[in-house]
Amino acid sequence: MAEVDALTSFAEMACELLESLSKYATHPPLRIPPKVRSGITPEEAARLTRGALDLPEEDPIPHVIHAVERAGIPVLVADVALPDARHDAYSVWGGDFHEQPLVVARPVNSWERVRWSVAHELGHLVLHRGATGEVDEEEANRFANELLYPAKMLFREWPEAPTLTSLMPLKQRWQISLAALIKHAQGNGLIEDYRVTGLFKQLSARKDPNTGVTWRIQEPGWADQQPERPRLISAMAERGLEQYPSAALFSSLTGWAADLMENVVAGQRSAPAVEQMRSKRSTDSAPDNVIALRRA
Repeated sequence: MAEVDALTSFAEMACELLESLSKYATHPPLRIPPKVRSGITPEEAARLTRGALDLPEEDPIPHVIHAVERAGIPVLVADVALPDARHDAYSVWGGDFHEQPLVVARPVNSWERVRWSVAHELGHLVLHRGATGEVDEEEANRFANELLYPAKMLFREWPEAPTLTSLMPLKQRWQISLAALIKHAQGNGLIEDYRVTGLFKQLSARKDPNTGVTWRIQEPGWADQQPERPRLISAMAERGLEQYPSAALFSSLTGWAADLMENVVAGQRSAPAVEQMRSKRSTDSAPDNVIALRRA
């Protein structure tokens, strides 16, 4: 299939870029659990992964992509065509000896979809390393749900009579979609199947008044924050080469076409100092006749 070949080539390009950058700057060592034993549940694998990444079960993950990159797995956000429209990301083990994991995500505008998709692909890397043929997508789904919202906390916080309204605080705190939250609770026996069906029907029936899109496609709060973006490859270029990452720079390192490298660069997050400057400019440009309101 042409799309699969294109994705394979893109992953090869990314791994070559990483190898080239590694000559000038190191990246974090791989910290995910080694190949998990046969029969381990996705939930147990997710708990092991949280432990390996120093992520306490009691707390939400502030930035999933940052946690994954800190664990030695580069993430790229690039405009690639995936063969399955239901997926927003894919993952591979690259390098000469299949020792280098990589996650590639599409630049969607929903922050919860980005977080969940990256967690899903981390599940594939942990659960299905060395697997051939089709892999179990439901296992990766369960891994992602448990990684983002450990069942230990889900049992403590799940409302007695769940509604979309009562689930919104959990969505906001744990930064996980309502749809994933409902499926996670169902998998843990916290909600009956008929109630799950009813909640999903409500998601399909309700619409965003501004866009007219149903909540099943675009959940409430989708624009409350910017989607996460990676930074590891840019940081390696800045630290090792003392150059701002650019398509021309990456093309010169690998020989791959500049337009492909532009796709890589466009998905990277700016340096913290640059982001702070942009935020300050935005604040400075705000009108000075606005009075902040606060509760007494």
